[in-house]
Amino acid sequence: MVDRELAPDAVTFSTLMDYLCKQGKTVEAHKLLNLMVERGEKPTKITYNVLLHGYCLEGRFEKVGELLSSMTREGLRHDVRNYTVLIDGYSKNEKVDEAMDVFKKMQQEGVQPNTFTYIILLDGLYKIEKVEEAEDLFRQMVTQGLSPNIITYNTLIDGLCKIRKVVEAEDLFRQMVTQGLSPNIITYTTLIDGLCKIRKVVEAEDLFRQMVTQGLSPNIITYNTLIDGLCKIRKVVEAEDLFRQMVTQGLSPNIITYNTLIDGLCKIGKVEEAKYLFRQMVTQGLSPHIITYNTLIDGLCKIEKVVEAEDLFRQMVTQDLSPDIITYTSLILGLLKLGKWEATSILLEEMKDQGIELNVVTFNTIMDALCKEGMVGKGYKLLDVMIQRGLEPDVVTYNTLMDGYCLIQETSKASKVFELMLSRGHKPSTVTYNILINGFCKRGKVDRARHLFDEMPCKGLQQTLATYNIMLNGLYQAGRVADAKEIQDKMIASGTSLELQTYHIILHGLCKNHHTDEAMNLFDTISCQKENLEARTFNILIQGMFQAGKVNAARNLFNSILANGVVSPDVLTYTIMMKGLIKEGLLDEFDELFLSLKKDGYSSDSVMLNAIVKGLLEKGEVNRAMGFLAEMDKSKFSLEASTAASIVDLVSKDGQCHHYMKMLPDFSQHCAKSNEINIDSSTSSLIHKIFG
Repeated sequence: MVDRELAPDAVTFSTLMDYLCKQGKTVEAHKLLNLMVERGEKPTKITYNVLLHGYCLEGRFEKVGELLSSMTREGLRHDVRNYTVLIDGYSKNEKVDEAMDVFKKMQQEGVQPNTFTYIILLDGLYKIEKVEEAEDLFRQMVTQGLSPNIITYNTLIDGLCKIRKVVEAEDLFRQMVTQGLSPNIITYTTLIDGLCKIRKVVEAEDLFRQMVTQGLSPNIITYNTLIDGLCKIRKVVEAEDLFRQMVTQGLSPNIITYNTLIDGLCKIGKVEEAKYLFRQMVTQGLSPHIITYNTLIDGLCKIEKVVEAEDLFRQMVTQDLSPDIITYTSLILGLLKLGKWEATSILLEEMKDQGIELNVVTFNTIMDALCKEGMVGKGYKLLDVMIQRGLEPDVVTYNTLMDGYCLIQETSKASKVFELMLSRGHKPSTVTYNILINGFCKRGKVDRARHLFDEMPCKGLQQTLATYNIMLNGLYQAGRVADAKEIQDKMIASGTSLELQTYHIILHGLCKNHHTDEAMNLFDTISCQKENLEARTFNILIQGMFQAGKVNAARNLFNSILANGVVSPDVLTYTIMMKGLIKEGLLDEFDELFLSLKKDGYSSDSVMLNAIVKGLLEKGEVNRAMGFLAEMDKSKFSLEASTAASIVDLVSKDGQCHHYMKMLPDFSQHCAKSNEINIDSSTSSLIHKIFG
């Protein structure tokens, strides 16, 4: 263009510079600015904004300063766009304090921020969890006469959900509607994701239905989010229903949809269904990637179908996908579960050949997985393999083994690992002590745990919030209330803040040890101190009151949740109330509460229905119990072992067996196995007769 003596103007230069900046070629774009000046073409604010944005994206803020100085020399006054570009750059590079400094400077210079400026800053503040500052900024925005738009609210809701402050996000959602703004698909999807992340999936489902009622069509992200939430709480049947609904709506499942469902199915042992989905995915033209293969290989290994897993492993390699540490770990666990140490050694060598470094971290990963599967003995054997290969185990290795032994309540073996660790010259960490203290507390050996607790400062280790919580819980569970209070005092004296989890431990401990009045006094105190109580806080107290026979107190607590609207009861709150009412023989009140459950937007789950059936059978309310058993059967909920035992006790009664068996639904597909219940052989045969 220049060669043909056609003079490019500022717009042409700005357009070219914008293109170069988007390609990551900001230096070349800057050369164009220099050329532009040389040719006598005066850069505009837009020209400078393009370059400012480019350098901000690259994090080269020294160049940003130079450009701003150039603007001043050119007589161009910095406007809201210049400042907003700079604020955006700092925020995207996680330099929110610097972004706030620019924000203050622009106001000092009389440049008023616009809505977009506020949105960028709000997003940045939430990302670094500065919630109070974000709330102050939002209020300032409104005070300045700027009305929050849908993007503002979406940013706020997203920020709150990301830091798990979903209750506050729900409040904003309601505020937004009150202001006359209609939530869009992004608003709903963000809030659904937030609810799923904190396992409030029933509420997420309700929100999904509300969205559809409002005439909004869920997109692939909305469906994937809810499917993932359902799978995470093992409601895979509902997730599959949603999958089918999605297809019916004309949306094509993507790789994320399939991966999520395959993972969900594998987690509940339905590996054959997962394999079918895998094949369906390939038929639909989607290429499985490493996550898909890893999920299915892990699922197959967990049900000891290692040969199939190895076939899938080979198929994966033929697809030019390189197995990673997760792939190999799953296969190694599968082989070790079958005691195939030789095959494991071959696989370890193959890992080495594939460039996957066989270091301490690799072995720790495999050992951790073994211990979590309860195969701690095999994990210990892996320790020998490490040493034979010339690798020195680290503190994490020993902690993993100790934790594994504590999980299977073999604290004596955990102590031996601790001694081995010391003998090899390793210093225990706070995590080491927390593991052992927790292990001894779980075994009821609180004196041994207390000795370790007191030993920590002598070893130069600080007792953390987790340490105090473990020790408190252990003492309360052992009925050592006075000792627990001593630890509480020590905790406060050390300057350690008591968080809500600590209060939950104390409340539960006081209720368990019949100090319910003290628990209520503490509850009143923390209600004033803590802004955000949880449903769990109320659940602990309601259960404690019922156990102490204080029905009115339990009822008042439940009603106070419904009245204050700050905390929403969860399904467990209703379950505790229903169990308590049944136990007290208040069956009419129980019926009313169960009916109100669905009106309040909740659905009964497996835990609730099992508890109701057991409670009703214990009170001799057989007909009522049978009605709830039918509902369980309809929902495909499993009978817990204790529920099955209660039914066995019922049908074993003289002269009633035939009558009751006719009333029972068919639980042959989803009932607890007799070997899960401590019963004799004659009763076992009766279970099989009843349930198939």
